[in-house]
Amino acid sequence: MAVGEGRVVPADHGLQWARDGVELVSAAPVVWLGMALLFVLLGVALSIVPGVSLLWNVAVPILLGGVMLGCEAMRQGRPLEVRHLFAGFEAPRMQQLALVGALYLAASILLIVLGVGIALGGSLLSAAMLGSGAFEQSPALVVGLVATGIIVFGALAILLSMTIWFAPALVALDGVAALEAMRISLYASLRNTLPLLVYGLVLIGVGLLVMAPFIAALILLPLYQPTGTAPLMIAVAVGGAVFLVICAVAIAPTIWGAMYASYRDVFCG
Repeated sequence: MAVGEGRVVPADHGLQWARDGVELVSAAPVVWLGMALLFVLLGVALSIVPGVSLLWNVAVPILLGGVMLGCEAMRQGRPLEVRHLFAGFEAPRMQQLALVGALYLAASILLIVLGVGIALGGSLLSAAMLGSGAFEQSPALVVGLVATGIIVFGALAILLSMTIWFAPALVALDGVAALEAMRISLYASLRNTLPLLVYGLVLIGVGLLVMAPFIAALILLPLYQPTGTAPLMIAVAVGGAVFLVICAVAIAPTIWGAMYASYRDVFCG
């Protein structure tokens, strides 16, 4: 059971979370990759169906709750199974996990609306102050307004992501109600901003390293323009899409393992 609202851990624990995530995956790599492949395929399938894509946002916390149950099974010496991915759909935890997804979706929509409002508000404000040629008259002011809007939007997006980092584990493993789990997750994440930042930097570094070949291809391709470039562009686009899927399948399990490791560290350490 989780204890209270979590403890504060040192910044270097973020690096340990990354290591623990890799160790969890290395203990059952085939099963983890199978779960990740199913997760990605479900996401792609639901995202391309009109009117159904929003359900994916609700389903993600349910699936993550199942993953957390699988991690807990491994900690207790039981084998990880692909069925753990869908364990979150079992009663009574399914309702609360789905509610986490619904609340997160609603907050995301509000955030997007707010972002559009900030952009429109900034444009109207600059136009009212400087007229139609706002950028030509005072580019620094316009850039400042845009930068402020981006910073505000980014900060709110980070806060929103914090509400769901620990929530699936709190609901699935401790039976915490959805709204309370999201509140605790936000509070615990704010108190552990430094280790989360360290883990985020590690994840970004790994992502850039893995994506380096694809990024290099995108940079160098415009310099190479032989006759019949269109087929080459199509090949690169298709290859890039396949490469992204492979990367997602490979990296997702380590992120899930780190989520569980951070939960254990903050709430059960």
